Amino acid sequence: MALVVSTEHAEVALRRLIELHLLHSYAKVHRAGHYIYLPLVSVPDDAFLPPHKIDSFDFEELPQRRTIKNVLGYTPSFDVIGDVAILPSTSLDPSAEAEAILLTQKNIHGVFQSIAPVTGEFRTRILTHIKGECGTKVKYQEYGLVYELDVAQVYFTPRLATEHYRIASKVGGGVVIDMFAGIGPFSIPIAKKNPNTTVIAIDKNRNAVQYLKQNIKRNKTKNVYAVIADSLMLPLGCNIASHLIMNLPHSAHQFLDEAMRVIKNEGIIYYYDITTEDDLYQASIQEMQTHAAGSGCSIDVVSQHVVRSYSPHHYNICIEARVNK
Repeated sequence: MALVVSTEHAEVALRRLIELHLLHSYAKVHRAGHYIYLPLVSVPDDAFLPPHKIDSFDFEELPQRRTIKNVLGYTPSFDVIGDVAILPSTSLDPSAEAEAILLTQKNIHGVFQSIAPVTGEFRTRILTHIKGECGTKVKYQEYGLVYELDVAQVYFTPRLATEHYRIASKVGGGVVIDMFAGIGPFSIPIAKKNPNTTVIAIDKNRNAVQYLKQNIKRNKTKNVYAVIADSLMLPLGCNIASHLIMNLPHSAHQFLDEAMRVIKNEGIIYYYDITTEDDLYQASIQEMQTHAAGSGCSIDVVSQHVVRSYSPHHYNICIEARVNK
C-alpha cells in the first residue's frame, strides 16, 4: 500500500508518516516522474497530511539493517537535533542506549541526556554528555530551512516540525507577532512562505535571539525582525498584529493581557497549552475568554487540535481564536 504525493509535498508527508509510525521501514521509497510513492504500514486517517492518494504498489524491499531495537531489544525515546541525540531524564540505560544510537545511526555523532525537564526562564535543557562527540552546537534542517543553535543554550524541539509547517501554511499577510520565537522555527517558515508578511520575532533569551538573527540571514528572510524583549511588556503599539503565536505551554496564560493589547480586531491568536485528557480544551478556552473580557474583547474559537502527546494523559494542544474588539 502506498501514499502517493507530488515531489513538492513529499517531505511534509514523509515527516508526518514517521511521526504517526505509519512509514514502512523495510520498503524502498519509489519515485515516478513528479510523484513519490511512500510505503505504508497502514492507511492513515490524518487531517494534516498534504494532498495525496492511496494506491496499491509493489515496493522494492530494502535489506534489513541493524536497528536500535535489534541491539537493545526495545526502542528508546530520544530527540535528534542535527547530529546530536538527546535522551530523556527517564532513560532506562543511558550508556547502552547511547552506544546503540551511535552504532546504528550514522548521522548522529554525539549523545546527551537531559537530566531534568525543560526548566527555567529560558526553557533550556540541563544536559550531561553520555557518548560520542561532546559539542552542543548543531545545524538542523526542517522543510528545506536550516537552523543553527546550541541545544544547551536555547529551547528547541523537533517534535513540532509538522506544527511549524501547518501554521506557516495558514498565516499570511499583515503583521505576525511570534511572542516566544526562540531560534525562529515558526517565524522563519511563515516569512519564507509569505514574503509580503512582516514577522516580529520576540524572545528574552539573548542566546536564542543571536541564533535567530543568524537563521534569518541564512534562510534569506529579511521580513523577520528579531527583538530581544520580555513579552509581558512588548515594545509595540496597540492593535497591530493580524496573527499572534503564543507557543509557551504551561505559561502562555500569563501573557494573554498583552496579547489582547497588540492583536487587531478580528486578529487570530494561536494559543498553545499542555492539558489533560479529561479536559483537552475547555479550561484553556475559559482562560482566554477571561483575559479577553478583562481587556474589553471577546473571542470566537476557530479551531482546536492536539499537536502531540506530551506525557502520559497529557497533551500539547493548540487553540486558534479570533479576537473581537
